[in-house]
Formats: sequence, C-alpha cells, structure tokens
Amino acid sequence: MIRAVKEQETVDGLAVLATPRLANLLRLRSVKHIYDPTPGALNSTVVEGGHKVILAKFKRASQPYRGIDRFLSDEKVMEYIIGPGLLPVVMAVSKDILGKKLLVTRRLAPRDDDKGVVGHFDGFGARIMMYFDKGAGETILEWSCLYEVL
Repeated sequence: MIRAVKEQETVDGLAVLATPRLANLLRLRSVKHIYDPTPGALNSTVVEGGHKVILAKFKRASQPYRGIDRFLSDEKVMEYIIGPGLLPVVMAVSKDILGKKLLVTRRLAPRDDDKGVVGHFDGFGARIMMYFDKGAGETILEWSCLYEVL
C-alpha cells in the first residue's frame, strides 16, 4: 500500500511539472482553448457557444523505463521523462491546430483497460498513467490527450 501512495504522488508530481511545459510547447496564442473538467471519453460531446463539439481526437504515447527511480531526480526528470513523454502528444496537437481557431480538451475518464495510477493536468485534457509491466520488467508511463480542433 505504501508503494501505491508513492506511485500516485510521483504521477501527480509529474503532471504538475508537465502542465506548464505543455502550455509552453503548444504556444496557444492564436488558438482559443476551452477545457471541460468533466470526465469524458473519445467521441464525447462538449457544448461550446451553443454548438456541439465531438471530441474525436485522442493521442497516446508511452515510454518504458527500467529503474525509473534513477530518472526522477530534479536534474533528470524534465529531460528524460517529461520532455520525451510530452513530445508526441504536443506534436499531434500542434499539427492539428495549425490554421484553426479553437482547441477543445476534456478531462479523460477512466477506461476499462487502465492500469496503475493516473495524474491529470490542470486546465488541460491530458493525463499521465504509470504502471508496472511484469512481463517486460519495466515501468510504463503513458501520456494521453483527448481533444478536438475547429
């Protein structure tokens, strides 16, 4: 039980550290961002300005680590965990928002295939999930984002 608490604290801490990095990488200056904090899944609907927006885009990226503790120090966490984890998600969203005016994100609801512990990004429809893959002997970090662009 102590391990689960430590894992949850780790994931929550990573989400807190990653949130400003995500905002910095996305550079949402010319795109309005709407965040719906109610949990939702792929193809869920958000009403914005009287219009229904179907969240039909979902990006997921995962990173395997053997001995993840060695990367959790203050000097290494941004370079070895947060940067590589966010990059595929940011690249997908960045390509989709080119020439668009609105980005809608929503907090991700738990899925049936979720494992481990989950941390959510404040003000953005992204999360990080951490679990241990016994077969591979690795800790897996999974970064995901639910969104739509208009």
